[in-house]
Amino acid sequence: MFVKLMFPRGINRICLSFALALAFALGEAVARPQTVSADFGDRHGWTPVVPSGMFGVGGVGSTLSDPGTIGRLTAAGLSGTRFEISLWEIYKTKKKPYFRSLDRILEKMQDTGVHPIGVIFGTPPSLGEKKCSPPRDVWRWGQLAASVVAHVNENFPGLMTDYEIWNEPELAESLCARDDAARLDSYVSMFAAASSAMHTQAELDGQPIRTGGPVISRMAFAPVWIPTLLDNPGTAPYVDFVSFHLYVTGQPDIDKKMNWAHLYSITQSGTQGLIHYYNVIEALVRAGHQPHPASTPIYITEYNDNWAYSADCCRNHPTFAPLWNSLAVSDLLNVVYSGASTVPNRLMYFNAAGPPFCIMGEWNSKMDCNPSVAEPYPQFYAYALFASPDYLDLQAGGHMAASVTPASTTGGLTATAFYTNKADSVVVINPSSRDYGAVKINLINPGLTSETGEAYLLNSSHGWITSEPVTLNWISGGYSATVNLPGYSIVALSIKGGPAGSAPSAALTVTPKSGRHPLTVDIDSSQSQRGGSYIIGRTIDFGDGRWLNWTPTTSYTYKKAGTYTIRLSVRNQSGQLSTTSEVVTVH
Repeated sequence: MFVKLMFPRGINRICLSFALALAFALGEAVARPQTVSADFGDRHGWTPVVPSGMFGVGGVGSTLSDPGTIGRLTAAGLSGTRFEISLWEIYKTKKKPYFRSLDRILEKMQDTGVHPIGVIFGTPPSLGEKKCSPPRDVWRWGQLAASVVAHVNENFPGLMTDYEIWNEPELAESLCARDDAARLDSYVSMFAAASSAMHTQAELDGQPIRTGGPVISRMAFAPVWIPTLLDNPGTAPYVDFVSFHLYVTGQPDIDKKMNWAHLYSITQSGTQGLIHYYNVIEALVRAGHQPHPASTPIYITEYNDNWAYSADCCRNHPTFAPLWNSLAVSDLLNVVYSGASTVPNRLMYFNAAGPPFCIMGEWNSKMDCNPSVAEPYPQFYAYALFASPDYLDLQAGGHMAASVTPASTTGGLTATAFYTNKADSVVVINPSSRDYGAVKINLINPGLTSETGEAYLLNSSHGWITSEPVTLNWISGGYSATVNLPGYSIVALSIKGGPAGSAPSAALTVTPKSGRHPLTVDIDSSQSQRGGSYIIGRTIDFGDGRWLNWTPTTSYTYKKAGTYTIRLSVRNQSGQLSTTSEVVTVH
């Protein structure tokens, strides 16, 4: 992460609907009876998908290398990471490439079950005066990037499929450029050269990859940079995902003595908050000319409460770190209730280790991420709650609830709701200091049988996640339970269902199955049968590194000759999976 320039700007039982938003006022709000309601739509599977492997932490395997500590992260569901691949380091001499540092990192990731995103970054001395220089020979720079793909595919097959091109290229100090226009021109030419060469190499290796960008962090630049990348004929065909970084505050906020109230208000702001920025990006992506803009994945490959390498009020605070990170995850899931068509495909918390950004470090009075001791920091428990198979298990993927009330608010309780193979879950966040007794949570159309309930509590009074069973009460169309919600706390209710029924049956029709390129085929999976429970997951893999989630019918164009295996996977709410495939030959 570079320094960024910001532009202006416990637990018992759960009933039906949210009555009235609580006045926030951070400690001065009057505690009134609250109700949270979530409709799970009988788990029919038509609601937005939460992709598996969504959560990750930057620098795992690179800045954080201890296998035992990495194991704690992956056990908590944080199995993704992001790290930089320096072409300057690999090709700093003309004799031969130096891959040993990269190999050590990838060996660590392979041994610990981490799934990385690699960032192609830096210009070697033979192509530029500085690491940040645009290469004198862009074509050659692209070939060097492709050589990394060849090396990884040969030595670590299947480990890494996602690559970003450069890191935060829009910043004033990036690409050693004289102005914003020159930086953008340099980036587009570098992306075109590298992504095309990398894809060509991957096809030769028989190991598809995905390339993406523009990896920007200044949201004011998004309306220019993202359309330029997605509409340029030299880059658009190779944009397999769009990625960006998201920091809602910066050093100016710290200088103004930022506290929790200030951070909360910006995070939830309709003009500066997390949901606002994601919706801006998503609208630009869906309007692009890249392949399949309606389903192009969106990755947030860095985010935190503040970009500055300075201590702030809340980043590592025992009370406010779990709150902010739970709020961030909830907001970025709830984007589908405020106009977005999909949730982010990747959420990469910045960073694993190293002052002042960490998820592991010495727990002391300073909470300054001292790396001499690797203890889980407060924010770790927020991600464990959402992602871990011991709790809500969202890292395995799922679907958003059809609705939740309240969802993300600008003052009062915030809630999100989703379902997985294992459970229906509701998460409620209390950002104020007031305690709320008897908060009612209603689960409508749960789509489960023989339900049992478990409630989880996370706040600074415990320092970790506590749990206890809850009693479910029948109400019209579902269940209700009641929980206590202390100040500055997160409570999650998880309802698990009964035995599985028969397995689903995947059905796939592809027309035509052969022809000359470019060949457009129609793909239909609508005749797939659900079995004993509803289909909640559907993926069509086109066989060339691209895929589509949930949509039962689509068309797809193959622009290059080859033999492609289209695979369909369907999964029902009982966790049973069925797959089938068809082969397409493009002459």
